[in-house]
Amino acid sequence: MTAGSLSAAPRDSLAGDWSLTLVATTGPSAGRVAQGIVALRAQEESLRRVDRPGPATVIVPMVGSTDMIVEEVGAVRMGDLRSSDPRRPGVSVWVSQGADSGVSAVLRIGQQEIGVARQPFDAGYTVLYLRRVWGAGIYGGWASGVSDEVVTGHFCAVRASR
Repeated sequence: MTAGSLSAAPRDSLAGDWSLTLVATTGPSAGRVAQGIVALRAQEESLRRVDRPGPATVIVPMVGSTDMIVEEVGAVRMGDLRSSDPRRPGVSVWVSQGADSGVSAVLRIGQQEIGVARQPFDAGYTVLYLRRVWGAGIYGGWASGVSDEVVTGHFCAVRASR
């Protein structure tokens, strides 16, 4: 995302169902595709702001779940991706604003405790870097791994019709 304020960051406009496609471009699964539905909803107000050390302001405006089988592209599954628990959702959107006013947003696939000061630093992860967000779509790159074993790729998501 380009520089701006947290007020311009993706928030409730992302609520709803998204048809997500991940394409692996590196690693043993390069060329493989995974598809699934991501269901997003607004995070509870009391859990939106995340206290983290450093100058960046971090919020989690959206949480949800997915039915995607991330292992199909070599990504790491962290916990229950179908969890709808607002403190440990299967999917979460994290938005940060640095001291330079630059705003970035990522969609994390995998359970991670929200609202705690300490986070594991050596755990696995699957994260989508939201490069472009608009009403009908989202696209960007993604990465997943544990320690130095990392797979990467690109993704797109469009509003799902049910």
